[in-house]
Amino acid sequence: MKTMRKGLHAALATVCALTTTSVMAADADGDGLNDIDDNCIGIANADQRDSDGDLFGNACDADLDNDGVVNFVDLGILRTRFFTADADADFDGDGAVNFIDLGIMRQLFFEAPGPSGVAIANTPLQLTRIYAGINMSSPLSMRQTAADPNRWYFLERAGRLVSAETDDATTSLKTVMTVPGVDTNFEGGALGFDFHPDFATNGHIYVSYTAEGPTFSTPLISRIARFDTSVDPDDGQIVADPGSQVIILEVDQPFANHNGGNLLFGPDGMLYLGLGDGGSGGDPQNHGQRTETLLGSMVRIDVDVTQADFDNGVRYYIPPGNPFSDSPACGQGDGCPEIFAFGLRNPWRFSFDRETGQLWAGDVGQSAREEVSIVTEGGNFGWRCREGMIPFNTSNCGPASDYIEPIVEYSHSFGFSITGGYVYRGSQIPGLQGMYLYSDFGSGRFWGVYNGDDAGELFDTTFNVVSFGEGLDGEIYVLASSRVYRLELQP
Repeated sequence: MKTMRKGLHAALATVCALTTTSVMAADADGDGLNDIDDNCIGIANADQRDSDGDLFGNACDADLDNDGVVNFVDLGILRTRFFTADADADFDGDGAVNFIDLGIMRQLFFEAPGPSGVAIANTPLQLTRIYAGINMSSPLSMRQTAADPNRWYFLERAGRLVSAETDDATTSLKTVMTVPGVDTNFEGGALGFDFHPDFATNGHIYVSYTAEGPTFSTPLISRIARFDTSVDPDDGQIVADPGSQVIILEVDQPFANHNGGNLLFGPDGMLYLGLGDGGSGGDPQNHGQRTETLLGSMVRIDVDVTQADFDNGVRYYIPPGNPFSDSPACGQGDGCPEIFAFGLRNPWRFSFDRETGQLWAGDVGQSAREEVSIVTEGGNFGWRCREGMIPFNTSNCGPASDYIEPIVEYSHSFGFSITGGYVYRGSQIPGLQGMYLYSDFGSGRFWGVYNGDDAGELFDTTFNVVSFGEGLDGEIYVLASSRVYRLELQP
């Protein structure tokens, strides 16, 4: 599942170019060289991604004999292709490409697996546990707010919202609120929260949770609710009033799984909610492709209504850019006006790149593929017609070109339940700058995507990763097995 990321050292570009003979692309970018830009990234031919079927893009695959190990055997194979007059391979600048250059290259080459391993060879990563002295029960979301930068906030699945000082060694938790009416049946619970962008002024927290449904055929209701906060006079910390709850949006769930539930304010100030396809298996009611329902979609709404409209029962406006914004309501017109994008199965954690504003989502698969997508306005991401890049249930579906393919997908030999993460924009791990990080709940593996290309596996753990967090400083955190970890360089 690996292809080379863009922007590596020129030496690595040369390795890619020289390890490719029969599949060498033309000079696709017109720079006069058949190099990494022609062979290892998006403009390469499709068969250069994995023509030998080993799940590694062979044009950038250092495991040349496909034995699962990058070693001297591969180096010997490379050597037969290395002695050329290509000046780019003259690493020491002595006018000849020889064993000295091969030795220089070898220092980079023996950081397996393959070039994607080399790409992070100088940034060995680890998860460092923090908050070891506090106990939480199944936290699913963590956030900071600029209005209170010295604390982290955590939402537990059962509905308790707590906070802790940013001091890693703190043993004290502050209960901010217990969300009323949370139903944790099957995959339900308090699934996401965020602070209003103007939280310092209005004090509003928005929570996504499931409540008990009214009937057997509607076991759960997905709900967005708003809560007011104040400052506790005893300690000066934020507390929220559960009695201030205002229900903003509700969606009936026909089954108790695939609720999605992540909630975030975007850089446009709009509130985004990811909803699964309604559950069961295989999307039996085809919610993913039915735009008259919010299930299987990314919702976008504007919660900044005027006081007069709020007093008259209006809880949100429809952003004019939504693809069905002209529809009066779900079931009327072409589609639900709240829909931003659709064709999703169960978007478990999405995030915005704080630099580019792109919306990244990890969408949990059915039985074969897990996928990462950049979610765009009006996009149809294929479910249930397609699972990742392969057909699933094509009844009444259009051609593959009708659907947006994921940026990256992986098979269930690598994991079975994706957990979407963040694009790294911190300062402590320069080698990860601009890379999207994600993991798998089942396998504990971590991968990256750089400039839209698969950067391969970054490291492996035994953790059940349920969620990521992003600090105000851009550093990345991980929630796994009710514990909190920070992503760091190995010492």
